[in-house]
Amino acid sequence: MLRFWTGKGLHGLLDDSSSDAQLAERLVQRDECAFLDLYDRHRHSVHRFLIHMSGSITIAEELTQEVFVIVLNALFNGKFARFDPKKGTLEGYLLGIARNLARREHGRSVRLVSLEGILEAPGGKGAASGLGQDDGLWDDLVLRSDVRRLQAAILELPPHYREVVVLCSLQERSYQDAARILQCSEGTIASRMNRARALLADKLRTSGPNARGTSQA
Repeated sequence: MLRFWTGKGLHGLLDDSSSDAQLAERLVQRDECAFLDLYDRHRHSVHRFLIHMSGSITIAEELTQEVFVIVLNALFNGKFARFDPKKGTLEGYLLGIARNLARREHGRSVRLVSLEGILEAPGGKGAASGLGQDDGLWDDLVLRSDVRRLQAAILELPPHYREVVVLCSLQERSYQDAARILQCSEGTIASRMNRARALLADKLRTSGPNARGTSQA
């Protein structure tokens, strides 16, 4: 497949100062090394997002590869030219693709990753603490919950709520970035986050070790 590319460019020399516009232009020119730069720069971010969205390291790995296959196909058939660096980032473009794949996968099944798997995954050790950065509510939730129950509660959220939790809390994106990726307003992101917090708090209370005793009181 890569024989189709020109092979121009200097893989490994693209640093953070290189703009998305420059990289996008190299991609449109079918620069093989530009695609490798894109993959190296953003694959971990895409993979972390998909781990939290799917709850499975295996599924996340498969979908991460599929994201970049979709980009390759877009480059070959000319659809990648629709990407506009003035309206978003390449990372946001990739996460948008990942979001659609995660929703498709969620429609098939929901599988939980083990506690050990979450902690061993790239960025996984921050999964619980990341939810404690917004306000005291998150601190209380994390203190009262173990990672397994927290992950399960996140996976049970409707996709449009789970997406904002993953992006804004677990991956620490701003509401502005999340709005651009999810193609909605910042107000919508804020509203979904507030609703997601309430749903998570309720799920963790009802699934806690003292939930049965509380309900009987």
